[in-house]
Amino acid sequence: MRRSTIALLLLIVVIALWVVGGLLEVRALTNLAIMTAVVGILILLYYYLRFEEKKTDAKLIAILGTLAALSVAGRLLFAAIPNVKPSTFIVIISGYVFGPLSGFMVGATTALVSNIFFGQGPWTIWQMLAWGLAGLVAGLLGPKRLLDGRWRLAFYCAAWGFLFGWIMNLYFVLGFVHPVNFSSFFATYAASVWFDALHAGGNFVFAFLLGPALIAMLRRYQARFFFESAPAGLPGLEAGKREAGA
Repeated sequence: MRRSTIALLLLIVVIALWVVGGLLEVRALTNLAIMTAVVGILILLYYYLRFEEKKTDAKLIAILGTLAALSVAGRLLFAAIPNVKPSTFIVIISGYVFGPLSGFMVGATTALVSNIFFGQGPWTIWQMLAWGLAGLVAGLLGPKRLLDGRWRLAFYCAAWGFLFGWIMNLYFVLGFVHPVNFSSFFATYAASVWFDALHAGGNFVFAFLLGPALIAMLRRYQARFFFESAPAGLPGLEAGKREAGA
């Protein structure tokens, strides 16, 4: 049995225990902060194991590592400007060009590595999930090229500025807000709206100015990568495309 399958089964078991614990009012199984952290860790473990099991070509690993490093460097470079970072934009482009699993890996790795400098904590799990999802969803849109076009890409990246903030707000509510009700939930989200707007605005600018050029550059690399990887004949080329987009 694959290790990713084991991680997925563990995830299902933990969610089942969470539900049963809620019904039986078992305190250890109803702690929202702990249970969501465990679920998040298992989701991340599943995707990292999936990527490892794919036995991805070294050239694709190299470009994904470069994109993750660029995303980390961008977060460090713009550290002085609250919530204005090119990281989300780079993660989205990575997934859009190279596929959902690749996008998830670039996003999750961005949070894990950059927090070596910004500080590790339980928030790292949620940042890994948020950026990972940004890359994964963009990867699902890639085959039909739904984000081609400067304006469409810019607005999509801006939307993820708000989505990222809402995911991190959920972490804060579940871990630190008591009691959790509509009023506390609404207050938490309302308090972060300006920071989320800065994130969205930064994403819009980065995507509008740099997005089409970066996508074109990565697609040229991708075409060369598949061409060199494929044996003689087009069937190998198509197989390479399917493998990288998985």
